[in-house]
Amino acid sequence: MAGLREVKLPEEMVLMRKAIDITCEAQNELMRKLEPEMTEYQTEAIVEFVFKMNGAEHEGFPSIQGGGPHSCVLHYVTNRRTLGSGDLLVSDIGAEYHGYTADVTRTLPANGKFTSDQRKIYDLVLAAQEAGIREVRAGNQFRAAHNAATTVISKGLKELGIIQDEGDVRRYFMHGTSHYLGLDVHDAGSYGPLAAGNVITVEPGIYIAKDSPCDPRWWEIGVRIEDDILVTDGDPINLSAGSPRKAEEIEAVMAE
Repeated sequence: MAGLREVKLPEEMVLMRKAIDITCEAQNELMRKLEPEMTEYQTEAIVEFVFKMNGAEHEGFPSIQGGGPHSCVLHYVTNRRTLGSGDLLVSDIGAEYHGYTADVTRTLPANGKFTSDQRKIYDLVLAAQEAGIREVRAGNQFRAAHNAATTVISKGLKELGIIQDEGDVRRYFMHGTSHYLGLDVHDAGSYGPLAAGNVITVEPGIYIAKDSPCDPRWWEIGVRIEDDILVTDGDPINLSAGSPRKAEEIEAVMAE
């Protein structure tokens, strides 16, 4: 069954693209509406309203809306905190449409503008994600994207002085970069070589919690960027490209 589920049929891709498009629209609407003093649950209400308005029956998983210190908590779902002006919000969401689930994460500055330090971490995560996406090719090992992303993050954190040894990267990037996507958000699959028709996530992150052993200027900066990638016989296709990823593009949408 895992082998069947990891290669998507054309009919399945119609439903997956719809779920992903709805999720991208929800992220874009959150960018347009987000402002300081919102609660995390109000941001959750915005994205889930868009899900329902566009025909999604459910969320594919509990919406993760982690602001400020909660941006550094993996799978945070309490969603009760009020956002401060300088906070980042990690929004990890997925609409479920006719049984198929999306999974798209964007990290947004609550006041619409990344600080200089936030931007350094954000751009590092984006570079890692782009390196990972380039490895999502038929015949490559499943972990190729993770290995590529980890290499970029470890070198970048060392250059910023956040870690002294590249082997310490796991302190700030402690999860895998990819999982299969489909009927479940973490769908069944073999985790062997990639094949055309696979859909996987690429979602590196950096999470610098308060009291981490680095300069306090970096504390409570948590960034994750996640997109849903289709493996083809050629270049990978970013199915969730409908929601901006570059920092300047996010700031432009938030200014609307």
